[in-house]
Amino acid sequence: MDPGTLALLIPIVAILAGAYQRVTKIKADTAASLKDATGHLDDELADARADRDRLRRRVEALEAIVTSEGFDLEREARRAGITDAAGRIDPALLRDDPEGFGAEADRADRRRTR
Repeated sequence: MDPGTLALLIPIVAILAGAYQRVTKIKADTAASLKDATGHLDDELADARADRDRLRRRVEALEAIVTSEGFDLEREARRAGITDAAGRIDPALLRDDPEGFGAEADRADRRRTR
């Protein structure tokens, strides 16, 4: 190899090696800072998954309640005026002779329970 060519190649190789070293260091620093910046996201993701699972169980429980026959019966009883919002039966229906108290009193009792 010609001594002049060798004299030109040595500085070029040194410059390329220095550039490669700087790029490698920048990549490592960037990866470290990115990991620091996004490290809390793993915890947040775990919390979000736990919340999702908790809410899914809650929705499943609510669906089981709403689709049960007892819930439908209680809701229809409230709509019909047989029970109040707390699920108590209308006292007028428990009387032996609900007509004995008069139709007005019976209607007033039903209005109060709705």
